[in-house]
Amino acid sequence: MGTTGATLPNMSSAITTETTPSNTTTTTTVITAPNI
Repeated sequence: MGTTGATLPNMSSAITTETTPSNTTTTTTVITAPNI
């Protein structure tokens, strides 16, 4: 999902949240990756 996050950070965040809502760390990593 890293590639998808880099391409569409907004979409990946929504998808990641729906897929694994319990994993807050995953969502944070996706948002941090495109920012850098």
